[in-house]
Amino acid sequence: MYLCNREGFRDRKWLEMQDRKREHKVFTRYGSKFVPYLPSYRKISDVNLAHIDSLRQVGISIPKIYESIAAQAGGFNLVPFTKRDMYNEVRRQRALRNGDVNAALRFFERCARGDEKMFWRFEVGPDQHMSDLFWSDRRSQDDYKIFGDVLAFDATYGRNKYNLPVVVFSGVNHHNQTCVFATAMVSCESQALYVWVLRKFLECMGGKALKLVITNGDRSMRLAIQEVFPEAHHRLCSWHLLRNVTVNVCKPRFTMLLRSCLLLYHHTNDRLWCIKTTGAHNK
Repeated sequence: MYLCNREGFRDRKWLEMQDRKREHKVFTRYGSKFVPYLPSYRKISDVNLAHIDSLRQVGISIPKIYESIAAQAGGFNLVPFTKRDMYNEVRRQRALRNGDVNAALRFFERCARGDEKMFWRFEVGPDQHMSDLFWSDRRSQDDYKIFGDVLAFDATYGRNKYNLPVVVFSGVNHHNQTCVFATAMVSCESQALYVWVLRKFLECMGGKALKLVITNGDRSMRLAIQEVFPEAHHRLCSWHLLRNVTVNVCKPRFTMLLRSCLLLYHHTNDRLWCIKTTGAHNK
């Protein structure tokens, strides 16, 4: 721990002593608040990092961002880091991202030495940085050949430290276990980019087209599927349907009945019971 020799105040008993035998010492402690400015105390919080990143994405300079943070904090003296710290953090993130790209490519190259079917493709953005990445290994491709009749195309996974969505192509094997066919990390969720991802998927799988694909109903995703796989049947994910019903309908009994119908909890001869229970015969 670092301490400032001017922090705090001298004890009052030394100031009010009557039978003093020596002269007063020079005052050195007067409540200095410089300790938070020492490098070991300065820290940019995750909230401020996200704020800085969002403002930089729209073209705002570091000095202007620092002024904005100071205004929110109530003054420059209340900001727990300096402008130089911001510049260093931006430089560190840029170097880290560039290093991660090279590390990812080296990783795929190492995998390819032992897996001749290792497949990866990437796109470079206008700033000459990697923007989109697609990959799949031998095991994933072999699983798709056997279990690829039904495929889930999901882009709802949590974003990573680069603030990029992750797209996962997955299915279910004969043990009812999830198997991943391919993965992609994309810069945005547009139709054009989904078309690029699906075409790379088709190339990776040797031209074997999708038969049935399940999505969350995203419009860009749906249009991309129609363009690349016009013969594929498109269905909505039951998990997303039930979540939307739970949030928007707010009727637990209806949600329970819908879940039973979607997940086939009833036998075929229960059709009349379902119609009577839900009141569908009155519609």
